Amino acid sequence: MKDILLDENNDIKTLNGDFDTHESEMQEVALILQSVQGEWKQSPLLGPNLYQFIKGKTDKVAVEREMRIHLALDEKDFENLKTKIETQIKNDG
Repeated sequence: MKDILLDENNDIKTLNGDFDTHESEMQEVALILQSVQGEWKQSPLLGPNLYQFIKGKTDKVAVEREMRIHLALDEKDFENLKTKIETQIKNDG
């Protein structure tokens, strides 16, 4: 899907004085995974609250389960996105 892009600070990205538009699937995934429940007015249950796993005892299975559930709420298939997500994390990390 093509949409308006956001920069690394989640501000609207501009190009030549206009909104920058491009493929936005990974941007949508990132916004969902960064959110907590209640942040999305149209879907208040959406938001995996992954921050709860920071400095806590957890495993990869629990994190992936939360990701899978919340991406499915937005009709996204975690299995199809898993490799892209892992690649993005490695590139950003």
